[in-house]
Amino acid sequence: MILIYSKDIDDFVNQVIDCLDEDFIRIADQDKICIDEVNITNEENTFYIHSPYFEEFDIDALTSIWFNGGSAKTYGNDYENSCYSLLINSFLNHKQTNKIGRLISNFELNKFDVLKEAQVQGFKVPDTLFTGSKKKLNTFYKKYSGQNGIVCKRMTDQYFYDSGEYIFDFSLTFSINSNILTDIPEHFAISLFQEKIVADYEIRVIFIKDTFYAMSIHAFDNEIDYRSKLMSLNNIRTIPYNLPSNTKKKLEKMLKRFDLNFASIDLMFSNNEYYFLEINPVGQISFVNNTCNFYIENQLSEILKNEK
Repeated sequence: MILIYSKDIDDFVNQVIDCLDEDFIRIADQDKICIDEVNITNEENTFYIHSPYFEEFDIDALTSIWFNGGSAKTYGNDYENSCYSLLINSFLNHKQTNKIGRLISNFELNKFDVLKEAQVQGFKVPDTLFTGSKKKLNTFYKKYSGQNGIVCKRMTDQYFYDSGEYIFDFSLTFSINSNILTDIPEHFAISLFQEKIVADYEIRVIFIKDTFYAMSIHAFDNEIDYRSKLMSLNNIRTIPYNLPSNTKKKLEKMLKRFDLNFASIDLMFSNNEYYFLEINPVGQISFVNNTCNFYIENQLSEILKNEK
């Protein structure tokens, strides 16, 4: 039995499922499940769960697990949800079986640690500032105002934040301008700012079990984040890309450092240099896969079925 522990909406997950001809269960981040019983004895361990989508099943019998987001939710309150996540995530982390990806705590893979490791491996990185001070941000802004300016990016993998009154969208990178600087308070929630790199092109890389799939993205306008144009694909050209062997080796060392066998990676190529931007352990794959006809779902489904 294969477990797909995934985001709720992901076309690539559906493509992989279409390639599977074996039994599987899927737990998406909005699915509600019920833990029937967990037994730990000197003889055996059992962990029975069920949901509206599958009957009672012992997840100790799993032969393969694909971690691509996902979280355990129940029909109870936030406290019970946290108890469910603790039990299921701990069990799956310790389960000895074939795995693609892994569960990652926020402190294990953060922007600061990843950028520092990229420097260790010899990548260029954009000049970066973490601050919650308007004064410090103003100094950083002035430093690059005569060049290409600065941008603001999210610090964590959380895309949205609900304050109760508003829902804030952290999914896209945006420019910092004088109007924003005028309006922000003297002190604000600590945020990530970087110099804006004018790239010849951007590169999205998918890594699965020692194999790299890369695509170059050529944007023909001044849009800060090409993802804002993905629905229309206006002024964007995408091409399968062959990474240089030394760049692959640097990325392999980084992925090994963070114990990742499944991830998406963002790079930029500017002035004959590769700039490292970020690693996402549950990044979007469909855009790269479908645009470049990589058929990654075939490889991933074979790994889930055969590497047991």
